[in-house]
Parts: sequence; C-alpha cells; structure tokens
Amino acid sequence: MASSPEFQQTLGKPASFSGTALHTGEKVTLKLQPAPVDHGIKFKRKDLQDEPTIDAKIENLKTVERATTIGEGSVRVHTVEHVLAALWAMGVDNAVVEMDANEPPIGDGSAQGYVDLIKKAGVTVQEEPRKFFDVREPMHVEAKTGALLVLLPDNKFRISCTQAGPNNQFTQFLSLELTPSIFECEIAPARTFVY
Repeated sequence: MASSPEFQQTLGKPASFSGTALHTGEKVTLKLQPAPVDHGIKFKRKDLQDEPTIDAKIENLKTVERATTIGEGSVRVHTVEHVLAALWAMGVDNAVVEMDANEPPIGDGSAQGYVDLIKKAGVTVQEEPRKFFDVREPMHVEAKTGALLVLLPDNKFRISCTQAGPNNQFTQFLSLELTPSIFECEIAPARTFVY
C-alpha cells in the first residue's frame, strides 16, 4: 500500500468487521468509511438517536486509564487506541468510524485486525496537502503519574519508548522509525497487556 507523505489520504472503499467489545462484552460491528479532505477521523455512534459523531481530537480526550476514551457532550467512545493507531500508521487522514456500540471490537487484542481492514479497504490519495505538527525545538510533558513524553526535532517519525510495570516488572524498551510497514510487522501484532 503506497502512502503519500505530501497529500491527505482516505479509504478507497468502506470495510467492516464484527466482534466483541473488550469491556462490555457486547457484540459490535465497526465500519470504516471514506471521508472528504480536512474531515479528520470521526467516530459515529450508529446505536444512538441522531447518530452523533465525535472528532478524534486531543480536545475530546476524556481519559486514558486502562483505555483511551474520547467524547463530546454526553456521548463517549471507549478503547479507541488500536483503531486510531492503525489508521494513523497506515496513512489514513480522513475517515468515519461507524460503530453500533460504545467501543470497537477488540479482535485478538491487537491492532492487526484494523490494519487488515484498512488494507482491505485500500488507501486513496486526496488532492489536498497534509497538515503537520512541526517540532522545531525540544518539548516535554510530564503527567502526575510520572509518565513523560519528550518530543525532539527530526525529519522522520521516530519513537523510543520504555514501559515499566508495577515494581519495575515487565520493563520493555522499543526504538524505531515508524513507517506503515514497520507498524504492520512490529507494532500491530502486539497484543494488549491482558491478552
């Protein structure tokens, strides 16, 4: 799947799959739909009256404890991290994520199902330049929990991550340049901690 670093991209066609939500145990169907330029990623709750949407923006982040939850008003979507990571890593800028429950299917506990779904739909280049957040000087953000995020200028997207569990058990380190092929091989198959 060719990715265009210069132009926005969307899905080539709709694609869907069904499964079980991790926290509620509900059956859920998720459908990825193409979207126009500058649309961004939006989650559509097909199970609610008027089918409200939630923009996948930092301003709509509600919690990251045990799962990532986004919301607008009283509407929430939980456990969005795998589908959002797959969309970003596979180069999709604009899409509608339709769901008939409040969280997507967990699949095997990894993002692989979403990568496969995106590949099934295909990715189409759109005729509008991408917008980038350009890191020009070192930045850092520290959470009350001690989690630390450091951003450094670079001409590629590289991630170095250390994760330590309780009492420093299960410490892991990863450092790589994140491309669609590396995400598909190295990140997408990794399963959530309890799987």
